[in-house]
Amino acid sequence: MVSLDQNTHELRNSRRKERIMVRKAILVIAAAVLLIAVAACAPAPPEEIKIGAIMSKTGALAAMGELIGDCAELAVKEINAAGGVLGKPVKLLLEDDATDPAKSLEAFKKLVEVDGVEVVVGPMISGAVMSIGPYAKERGVLLVSPSATSPAISEEPWTDFAFRTTPSDTLQGKALAQVITERGFKKVAILVMDNAYGVGIEVVAEEELKDKVDIVASIRYDPAKLDYLTELGIIKDKKPDAVLHVGYHDDAAVVYRQALELGLDAIQWIAAEGVYGFDFKISEDASEFMRKAVIGTGLTAVGPAQDEFRAAYKKEFGVDPGLLCDTAYDAVKLLALAIEKAGVYDGAKIRDALWEVGKEYAGVSGTITFNEKGDRVSGTYEVWKVDLVEGEYSWERIGLISL
Repeated sequence: MVSLDQNTHELRNSRRKERIMVRKAILVIAAAVLLIAVAACAPAPPEEIKIGAIMSKTGALAAMGELIGDCAELAVKEINAAGGVLGKPVKLLLEDDATDPAKSLEAFKKLVEVDGVEVVVGPMISGAVMSIGPYAKERGVLLVSPSATSPAISEEPWTDFAFRTTPSDTLQGKALAQVITERGFKKVAILVMDNAYGVGIEVVAEEELKDKVDIVASIRYDPAKLDYLTELGIIKDKKPDAVLHVGYHDDAAVVYRQALELGLDAIQWIAAEGVYGFDFKISEDASEFMRKAVIGTGLTAVGPAQDEFRAAYKKEFGVDPGLLCDTAYDAVKLLALAIEKAGVYDGAKIRDALWEVGKEYAGVSGTITFNEKGDRVSGTYEVWKVDLVEGEYSWERIGLISL
């Protein structure tokens, strides 16, 4: 026979279980309500996903900037054909900075303050990235440069908002030094633009060449001066075996024309990629000097992905892509992936996502991995020369260096 106490105990246990179940149900309902509230408060993606771009479509790198801008357009077209980002179409807002750091900052501010962008591809030159960097970090807007290579960028405090899909010139300086040493040159003159790009390569190359060659002259010049007979006269007097040159198209046209006048085409010149893509129509004398005396290095890639990219570009624009076009294309594609992963159009969150998608990313410019400074850590460099075939100057690959 069940006692009264036992009945009472069982009744209490039953009520206690009921209360626990009610509390659990309340907690589940509260959590669901909270999740719904959070989802409701999360910003919806904008009607179109804006990607800003700053390219040097005029100025010293106009020829290169035009091609690089086209590559960014091609990437956006392909992204939209595949459904866009976050279910929305991507819009590229392209600004020209005339290859000028001050104008580049103006263009960046316009994209941020007027157009409301959270991500920007570009700018192209290292000085422009140095100009923009502090403001980009202050505003939490992410930039990805396809072509700024100065090692000095890596030492800045704002690099968490400045990534690069091209390696820094820590690698290209090594590639240039390797070309010099492998070809047996012993007396070398260095002639570079007095800017972040030129000085960056100069510093790395000098370190790599230390105790291997005799550096008979190290000269920095103003790329806007466009008269370099004094600098070239110093080089001629030093009688080097080779000249390491870092320049852009406009100044290179004058440097090479005047070097030809002084008979410096008997010396081997090794140039960085800033002169690659030079418009041979600018100067017949400069073009002929390049054919006779200049070889150089530049980031490149080989393989099916690169071949498909080049075919798509030529189909779209009727010409072959130029140097660093593929890194601009990769920059746009990586930003699209990062925005999709972040799930929101917010510079800081997209930055965090870019570090994740930028690990062993199989780009058309090669495998891309970013380090903690936003720098690409590896690359393959081609060694090139200028040829003359049936009256037309052209670029020819003569070697590869993997770093």
